[in-house]
Amino acid sequence: MGLLARIDDALRTKESVFAEGAESGRRGGKKWGNEDLDPSPPQHRTWGSWNYFAFFWAVSFNPIAWNAGSSLVALGLLWWEALLAAAIACMFCGTCLVLNSRGPSVYHVGFPVYLRIGAGLYGSLWFVFIRGIVAVFFFGTQSYYAAQMVNVMLRCVFSTSWTHRPNHLPKSAGVTSNILGCFFIFWFAQLGFMFIHPRNSRILYTVKSIACPPVLLATFAFIVAKSGGLGQTHALTTTTVSAATIGWNFMGGISSVAGGLMTEVSSNPDLARYAKKSRATTWPQWFGLVIAKTLCTFLGIGASSAVKTLWGTAYWNIWDLYSAILDHYFSGGARCAIFLACVVQTFAVVATNLASNSLPVGSDLTGLFPRYFNIRRGQIACAILSIATCPWILVNNAASFLTFLNANVCFLSPLVSIMITDYFLIRKGNVHVPSLYSPHSTSPYWYKGGFNIRAFVAWTLAVVSVIHGLAGSFNSHYNLASTHMYKMGMLLTFAIAGPVYYGICWFWPPMIYPQEHENAPKTFEYMGKTDGYFDNDIITGVVAEENNSLETDHQQTMFDEKV
Repeated sequence: MGLLARIDDALRTKESVFAEGAESGRRGGKKWGNEDLDPSPPQHRTWGSWNYFAFFWAVSFNPIAWNAGSSLVALGLLWWEALLAAAIACMFCGTCLVLNSRGPSVYHVGFPVYLRIGAGLYGSLWFVFIRGIVAVFFFGTQSYYAAQMVNVMLRCVFSTSWTHRPNHLPKSAGVTSNILGCFFIFWFAQLGFMFIHPRNSRILYTVKSIACPPVLLATFAFIVAKSGGLGQTHALTTTTVSAATIGWNFMGGISSVAGGLMTEVSSNPDLARYAKKSRATTWPQWFGLVIAKTLCTFLGIGASSAVKTLWGTAYWNIWDLYSAILDHYFSGGARCAIFLACVVQTFAVVATNLASNSLPVGSDLTGLFPRYFNIRRGQIACAILSIATCPWILVNNAASFLTFLNANVCFLSPLVSIMITDYFLIRKGNVHVPSLYSPHSTSPYWYKGGFNIRAFVAWTLAVVSVIHGLAGSFNSHYNLASTHMYKMGMLLTFAIAGPVYYGICWFWPPMIYPQEHENAPKTFEYMGKTDGYFDNDIITGVVAEENNSLETDHQQTMFDEKV
């Protein structure tokens, strides 16, 4: 074996347990599966109800969520209107989250594989690519925001020795020497967490769920106590708008907050696959998301109102608030308290970045290049690629680009609607797992050349119905109706895609099971009893432990030998 061949062999991921049934190396199981794409075996299903509750409780308490209400108040909404819009959006997304987690928790497959059910084996790659590209950019911008926290931490430690350091970068760089240094300090610290496999990361979110909320509550309590109350919350709204405008802005606020959560909703199969029981992904997730996100939004609005009454400026970004506290109370005790608060908040960004951006990119690269990428390698690649996005330029000098980047919700929302409709209404929760890795015409997920035309038609119609309004984000004189439609793009695309997909499937029904099992029962989640396997499937090694009686000794031996 030559040197290049040995290097190639060393870089390849572990062989898929489904590789033996492939037609050829080019279209074989290695292309569609590997150690992280294959269904999670029982020993990897380690997430329980408390872990999922702690995860969404933790993800919702972070510096980015703190300023979620700022965009809503800036639209002209009163504080309670902004809070109501956020609560409605959280309840809607919490419901979608539970529904979109059901299939992966029953059949134990991640997003790239679960997407093959409704989009087809090749069709899924398009949506995987879209999600991955957007997540890389958001990983970079989130890391840049964390750098702001690191900057405050270093100010606490070094005082004026840090803040008065000369800037050696030109204004065109879009960043100062201090902030750029903070970015790479955070980047290297965050890189170590990339090596934690998601099935083992539950303790990370448990720690964050315990540590982060008290810090934000303490920050809120400190500002409110100094101000003597919440202050004049109506003063946060600096513009007077008509009732009709408020109504549209309220609906747009719901769509905006829901859009910020839709990435987590679409990506959650990557974590739901590790559930011990499918019920662990129901109410624990819903309550964890709704309560924590709504509460954090209130804390941000309330603290900004109080600090504006106290010091005359509403600091929406929590790092700006901490800097203002240091400006007014630069004592040893204040520096120590702010330093510890920034440490916890920086850790919060790490945890959120891992779940919302790093893990999706890791899964997506695994789905796109399964021969050489597993989740851990993909997460590290995400961190490296994020540097190339130059997030300091995007945040400071490319508002139009960020506006376009945020439009990704108009692409993800209809996809989630199709996934939910396909699983619950079209297939009634029945999935044949081996067929998800089979590039054959007999597979129900091969459709037409690997593409489910039904899903692409529904998705395209939903996106086209609102994307024309994107121009209104750049031109205030653009057609008002189109602008309003785009503001509600997340809700509209979701409402359009699912029913359209269902209608197409009603006229043109897809195949539910492989041809040799087409007469099998189609009652709700009939296949869930065996984790998606028929009793005569050759590979049944990942069947749930409670259903092991369905396996033969011969089948189990075959699986053990393959692994």
